[in-house]
Amino acid sequence: MKRRYGRTVEIALFILPFAAFWILFRLGPVLYGFFISLYRWDPLGDAKFIGARNYLNLARDPRFWNALVNTLEFAAIAIPLIVGIGLVLALFIFAGRKRRVTTWLEAGFFFPYLLTVSVVGLIWRWLLDPDFGVVLITLRDMGISPPVFLNEPRWAIPAIALATAWWLAGYRMLLFRAALEDIPDEFYEAARIDGASGPRIFFSIVVPLLRPAILFALVLTTISGFIVFGQVLIMTAGGPGRASEVLAMYLYRFGFEYLEMGQAAAVGMVLFLIILGLTMVSFRWLGYESSL
Repeated sequence: MKRRYGRTVEIALFILPFAAFWILFRLGPVLYGFFISLYRWDPLGDAKFIGARNYLNLARDPRFWNALVNTLEFAAIAIPLIVGIGLVLALFIFAGRKRRVTTWLEAGFFFPYLLTVSVVGLIWRWLLDPDFGVVLITLRDMGISPPVFLNEPRWAIPAIALATAWWLAGYRMLLFRAALEDIPDEFYEAARIDGASGPRIFFSIVVPLLRPAILFALVLTTISGFIVFGQVLIMTAGGPGRASEVLAMYLYRFGFEYLEMGQAAAVGMVLFLIILGLTMVSFRWLGYESSL
């Protein structure tokens, strides 16, 4: 009994530092954000308890719903692009892994991920500039009349999503590449002996064994998709008008421009609940509900 108790204490001591940091820097800010969301919180004055009024204000604010729709549109475009491109690149690299040039290609595909969000935003703002942007000039030279992507409400969000996919897909490629390396070659050989075609091998062997990597990439990309901010700020500043204003930018403006911290905290809690809900759906969809 004493030995079991001592083992429990030993395990608790190992867990304690991580638990302390998690409570202090993860759970604590979430709970404090919820606390602030129940107040009219003036950082330069007094705080007044108003209950759920900040949330009611959000429900009545057309600007909030516009930001929510823009965020959902961005996530619906960016998440499949990032995960899909990462998977395709991983399969391409894995298929040619014995060739020397593949190493250089893999490094080139991963390189954008090493850039900061400010650099990525500036690169794509210049590429899509209506006057000297390489993309628009090239399309015009090909006889195509392209839209001015960043200046048209219909195209601003898709353009930012494309830039984000270019930036983040390389890291997902590495995740899938590592997972593909863990699949034993015997599985492929047995499938070929049984006469399985390439698509059958992919959907019956590769995809099921990649499910943990797909789940991780999907959750990671979902979080990135819903808290997008830097690219939007640099490429369009939420414009034209408010056509690309997302929830994170809405939060930023209410918190740091209008100094309505309670309203901004309410937006943060809405974002948290959306991401939490989608993460749980991802676990259930991929058959990992027991992992929760």
